[in-house]
Amino acid sequence: MPQTPVHTSQLTEFASSLQPEHAKDGVGVSRRAAYAAFGWVLAFLAWHVVWAVTGLRFPHHDWSGAARMLMWGFDAVIYVMVAVGIVLPLALARPWGRRVPRWMLLWAAWAGCALLGARGIAGAADDVARAIGFSRGLTGMTTAQAMGTGHPSAWLSFASTATEVLFVAGGLMFGLAALTYQRAFPRRRSAEHPTR
Repeated sequence: MPQTPVHTSQLTEFASSLQPEHAKDGVGVSRRAAYAAFGWVLAFLAWHVVWAVTGLRFPHHDWSGAARMLMWGFDAVIYVMVAVGIVLPLALARPWGRRVPRWMLLWAAWAGCALLGARGIAGAADDVARAIGFSRGLTGMTTAQAMGTGHPSAWLSFASTATEVLFVAGGLMFGLAALTYQRAFPRRRSAEHPTR
């Protein structure tokens, strides 16, 4: 008797129908949170284009010697982090991301949450400290050192504040993506901790 071939899409639909409704909802929420984090990455990259187009400079570009070399190294690390930041939300949202170990995705997402959030909060606190009279802020840098000029324009002040807010928002987006992914795809104890 000839057998009818079963297509992968039919198997996927069947497996999906066996999942409880709350599990399907969790996957959908996780996917939306990951896409929101990806949207933040695009906004973050666009914001850097705005900085460049409007003529805002990064103060460390005027540095020389060892300080400049240190900043080049720092920039290289940032470029790697941006590349990971672009791919990570897509890996959390798309089925191909399930090929990456769960712990690796979660570790990267939580690290992104912590780094972005800490950067934004520290930058905002430094700006507030300078605004209320601590001339060297919390970092020990004057306004001229932090912003490249002792008398920042209204646009530069706004751009600096918006950047800090953007960092905090990124921390929240990656944290939400990590949390919803962790809940939607719980660790499978039998696969990771086989019984003896």
